[in-house]
Amino acid sequence: MTLFSSRIIFPSYSWLASFCLMLALLLTNGVISYHAILTLITNEDKVHKTLNTLNIIKDTFSAIQDAETGERGFLISGEDSYLEPYDIATKKINVHLNQLLELEANLATQRPRIFTLIQLTQAKLQEMEKTIQLRKQHKEGAALKLFLTDEGNSLMRQIRSLVSELQQTAYDRLKQQRAEANQVQQQVIITQIFATVLGLVLAGIIFVLVGRALKKQREDAEKLEALVADRTLALERYAVELQRSNRELQDFAFVASHDLQEPLRKIRSFGDRLEQKYAAQLGDGADYIRRMQVAAARMSRLIEDLLTFSRISSQARKFEQVSLQEILEDVLEDLYVTIEARGAQVNADPLPTIEADPTQMRQLLQNLVGNAIKFVPADRTPVINILTRIILPEENATDAGWFEMQVIDNGIGFDEKFIDRIFTPFQRLHGKDEYPGTGIGLSICRRIVEHHHGRIQASSIPGKSATFIVRLPLRQESAAQLYTSTGTHHALR
Repeated sequence: MTLFSSRIIFPSYSWLASFCLMLALLLTNGVISYHAILTLITNEDKVHKTLNTLNIIKDTFSAIQDAETGERGFLISGEDSYLEPYDIATKKINVHLNQLLELEANLATQRPRIFTLIQLTQAKLQEMEKTIQLRKQHKEGAALKLFLTDEGNSLMRQIRSLVSELQQTAYDRLKQQRAEANQVQQQVIITQIFATVLGLVLAGIIFVLVGRALKKQREDAEKLEALVADRTLALERYAVELQRSNRELQDFAFVASHDLQEPLRKIRSFGDRLEQKYAAQLGDGADYIRRMQVAAARMSRLIEDLLTFSRISSQARKFEQVSLQEILEDVLEDLYVTIEARGAQVNADPLPTIEADPTQMRQLLQNLVGNAIKFVPADRTPVINILTRIILPEENATDAGWFEMQVIDNGIGFDEKFIDRIFTPFQRLHGKDEYPGTGIGLSICRRIVEHHHGRIQASSIPGKSATFIVRLPLRQESAAQLYTSTGTHHALR
């Protein structure tokens, strides 16, 4: 059941178009905001460079003035103490001139002016150095004359004028940059307001759509809960009825077996008496008596096998740790007479201990080994090989591992087109006179294996051999969980 269908989320094409339009507007707003932020960052970088230019120009002019003041003091007094601020100022001037050379001006018109400023400053430094050297040579008159000439004053006037132009250009540039920044900020604010309003509208629409979807989901959930409740009640009733039916079937099977076995025992008993007391008088009738006895014995075995088949699940014992090796040794001991009579060879790998029903494991091994001996021609010595292996669980698997056993004989085998029939009750591929039995043994084997959450399969080469493969879990709890979650038994590979 789909709780959020397209009919609920998008009731019409107009809603779909509106949603796409809002999505496009949001994307457009995001692109505009992104470019606006990039513009702000670029503009901020330009402002920083312009301010840096202003500061260097101011510091350069201030250092020139300090150097000129030191020069003047030394020229008038002749005292070396005035040279200290002069030296400091000239060093600063050289540093600032290098900064101006490395500066990336924001305007193309700034760069020629900066070069001119550097040239004038260097000329002024040379002029000041010349006057100082004259004063040191005690040529005060020449030094003062040079200091007071129009050449020195002209350089300073040019520097002051050029600095003023550079500063004014920088201030104009700052004003322009701030105006651009304000414009971009207004654009970002408008864009954010638009995005916020659009986001609120979209959130409102989504809220309405989700509300409708949740309402529909609650309605569907209520309907589903009501349906589940009805089905659960029906299943509970069915389970109770099934338990009652199984109990009646078990009672019927027990009573039927008892009632059927009793007349069979009387038939066999009276037949024995007739054969013992009146064999001479019966003549050819003695053969009919023997046939009747054989049929009664076969009927008795059939009833016992049917009871065994029906009780595999209903009267199974609790699973426990079972040594299959010990059970196989007991089975071979029980089959000792048959094995000796046929000269059979049974070769078996070591069998592990698994969690199982010991009685049913004994029955399983006895049927498989017994069949392997029985379905070998009389002119051939039976050779039975029992191969085993442990299959460890895969990584992150929930099961505890599996035990696999292959029972391989050298008997008559069967045509594999009948492979589905051999595990069906009363299905015989050979005559009962040639190979006696009720035809239910392999059905019991499959019922036992499936009761243990395992699998049994068979393969054959007609006239040469048959192989029965049994796979059982080492621990029943993990196998039962795996069967409950997947609904299937472990597959044979």
